[in-house]
This record gives sequence, C-alpha cells and structure tokens, in this order.
Amino acid sequence: MTSNDLTDHSSIPSEAALELLYGLREQALERGWSGTTERNVPIAEVREVFHRTVRLTGKEKELPNRIISTYLRELDGVDYIKASKKTDRERVPLPWSIKLLPVRSAIKTTPPMPPWHSELAWVEEYWALPRTTAKIRAAYEALNVWLHSATASQIMPLPVRERALRVFGRHGYFRQPQHPAEKILDTLKARPLFSDSDTLLKLICAFRVDPPLLTKSFRSIHLEEGSGYHPIPGKGRGLLIIENSTTYWSISHMLGHIDHRLGHVAWGIGHSFQASIGSITHKDQISDIVYFGDLDVSGLSIPIGAGRRNPSRLPPIRPAVELYDALFRLGTPGHCLPKEAKVSAAKAEELASWLHPRHRSQAVALMLRGERLAQEWVGLDYLSTDDRWCTDVR
Repeated sequence: MTSNDLTDHSSIPSEAALELLYGLREQALERGWSGTTERNVPIAEVREVFHRTVRLTGKEKELPNRIISTYLRELDGVDYIKASKKTDRERVPLPWSIKLLPVRSAIKTTPPMPPWHSELAWVEEYWALPRTTAKIRAAYEALNVWLHSATASQIMPLPVRERALRVFGRHGYFRQPQHPAEKILDTLKARPLFSDSDTLLKLICAFRVDPPLLTKSFRSIHLEEGSGYHPIPGKGRGLLIIENSTTYWSISHMLGHIDHRLGHVAWGIGHSFQASIGSITHKDQISDIVYFGDLDVSGLSIPIGAGRRNPSRLPPIRPAVELYDALFRLGTPGHCLPKEAKVSAAKAEELASWLHPRHRSQAVALMLRGERLAQEWVGLDYLSTDDRWCTDVR
C-alpha cells in the first residue's frame, strides 16, 4: 500500500484542499515537473494557485492565510506534500515553501508497438530509444492510425494545421490542454521524421501557408499556384472576420472559386480584432460584420469584446452560423488550456449569448466540460465540397 492509499477516512483531505493540490500539481507539470521527484513550490506560488482555484465566499475572503494553512496541514497529514518548518512569520504563519511529493514511479516502461503501416515500418528501430518521448510515440501512433484509415489514400492536400487536426486531433494525448493538436507540427521537430519538413508534408499530404500581410482594405484574397496573393473584388459590402490565419487562407482561397457577394474578408489575429475594429470607418462602406473563430472561452470572448468597442456607426457583429454549424458537426473536442478550463455556468451563458440560438446550449456545454473546438476543423476539404458554409456570409 502506498502513502496515498488512505484507509482512515477521517484523514481524507477536504474537497477544497484537494482542488488546491491538483492546481499545484497541474502548474508544476506545465513548468516541466516530471512527477517522479519532489518539487519545491514557494509559498507565493501556493497563494497564486489558491486564489485561482479556490472560490472564497463571505467571511472566508478575509481569512485566506488561515484557509491556506488549514489546507496545507490536511495535505501534509496524508503525505501529499511536505511543508517547510521555516515560516513567513505572519500573524497566521504559512510555511516558507512546500514540496510536492512524487505522483508516479521514475521507472519507465516502453509501451508495445502497434502494427505499423508500411510507410512507418522504420519507426520500429526508434520506438524504444531513450530520446523517443511519450509525445513522439503518441505522434507516431496518431500518424499510423491516420495512414491506416480508409480515406488516407483519397485525401486532398490541406494546409498543415488543418491536416494536423485530422492526424492528431482524435488521439487522446493531443486532446490535452498542453498539446493543442492543430499546432503540434509547429513545434514538434524530433528526428528523423518530424525534423524533415519536406518528407513529412509529402507523407501527410499537406502544405504550409503563411499569414497574410496586413492592409486596411480587408480585401478577399486568393492564392493561385505559383502566382502569390492578389486581391479579388467582392460584389457586396459585408465583412467576414476569421480568427486564425490558416482558416483565413482556406476561406479566402475558396472565395476565389465560388459565386459570392461577400465584399471583404479579414484575418482577426485573435484578440487583436477587439482593438482593430475601431479602425473601420464609414469610408470602408461595411454593411455587416460576420465573425468565425474557435469555440472556446477565448474565441467566444473576442467578438463580445469587439462588440463592446464597436462604434455605433458600425453594424453589430453576428456569427457565421453555417461555419459554426460545420464546426460542431466536423470537430472533435480537445481540452482547453488550464487558464480557460474552468468557467462558471453564468460566464458560459454570457460568452455563448452572441451565437445563433441553435448553437448556444452546445457551446455552453462545451465550455462547462473544459473543452474546445479549433476552427481549423472546418478546413479546405469541407469548404471545397459543401457550399452551405457561405450561404449566410455572402
């Protein structure tokens, strides 16, 4: 029996104390803790995590030190932490620091290999090497499953972040908050495969797209093979804002191939849109503003924040209903980053309030589960085969 196998139920820490413990562990893991050794945590970090994870009510707000002291004693008493004997000498003293105790064994075992697709048969000699981390193995597994899939041989080329979601977005490892699937190939450079960009892109049938140069024109743009970017005049005065650059590229590309009345499309650059909306004037002759972004706390807060700064001379921001429809239909949820993972029901309702009524309850449920849908799920493969997406934005 380990020290964490509690048989005396009277010694089990309170739920709030355990929330503090989980918050401390989560932060330590994000900062590189392996979980196999003790981890020193200064009391300042304990306070930070406490105020982020524990909600105080009433008179409790006046006694944070006393509550922290109680929780730390509870956790120390069952060997989850070790508190230093040195204190900060406050009226209600707190330990100078604490040590998180290990949560897993340092002995590493290599998981069994899956049956490899012929394109990945060479992975066998790298699988058990010390430098092959759990992340790299998970990437090989996800790629192997994708290559074995029935549609892998019939795919069309996609921008790399859209392809990354199809390859990695359904693997449990890459649905965790610290590993957003659409961005995995931005940073994964392990040898031999992931460091060889040309070979990798050919294998996964993907290509890289660069974010556009920013202009005041908001013009829809189209990338023809070998010709670069050039503007395509729109027939209307509507402005479509896209949160992320890859989806912006794919939608702009498709607007060059379909009959549409959309006058302008712009890359919102995430939260930058909240400020940049103020640069729109009467001279731009914008008749309506439609927004499409990630379905998560951050992505839904952007149009709300922009709307609050939106001068009365401009039309209100409305959602791209059919694009959000497609995102709910096509996407596999991943977990939000820790800072966004917890949201109250009231806050979730507020963030979803600007969406179309048929999407609000789905968005609220997604946020309350601490999950997200990256807009790159609505990729070039869908946009080029289904014209429903543009019916409410053109």
